[in-house]
Amino acid sequence: MKKSADVRMTPLDKAIGVFSPTTAAKRLAARASLVHQQRLYEGASRGRQTDGWRSSSTAADSEIAAAGPLLRDRSRDLVRNNALAAQAVQVLVNNIVGTGIRPRAASGNKSLNKKVDKLWAEWSRHCDAHGHTDFHGVLSLAVREMIEGGEVLGLKRPRRRSGS
Repeated sequence: MKKSADVRMTPLDKAIGVFSPTTAAKRLAARASLVHQQRLYEGASRGRQTDGWRSSSTAADSEIAAAGPLLRDRSRDLVRNNALAAQAVQVLVNNIVGTGIRPRAASGNKSLNKKVDKLWAEWSRHCDAHGHTDFHGVLSLAVREMIEGGEVLGLKRPRRRSGS
């Protein structure tokens, strides 16, 4: 398979170039143009580098149904036992979550906005049922699990108010 960088002057082009450099240059440009117009997919090439590459034509959902649990387990094991994998997950979490969701009420009523913002701040401090973290920590955990395990389930559970 030829790439644009592989377009070179052939011996015939060189011979033509001796008598007519403009014609030789046009031939080379035309050949380069043809190479650029072809769709070159390395993954579709056949050769030594792709020997043994098995691919299927099944849908992603059916592949995940069959291989998902094993891939999830291997991913989790890799993050637990490989410092580079753990760091990669942490960098992704930091970049996706950033400083977290910071909602602000925008009802047009300043008094209502203040009440809603206060309710959000109160709830977000205590949204973890076990009390280990706040909303931003729960969000980071959810994103971490999405990256590491491929799925996450969040559940809003009503609780009794303490002291009442």
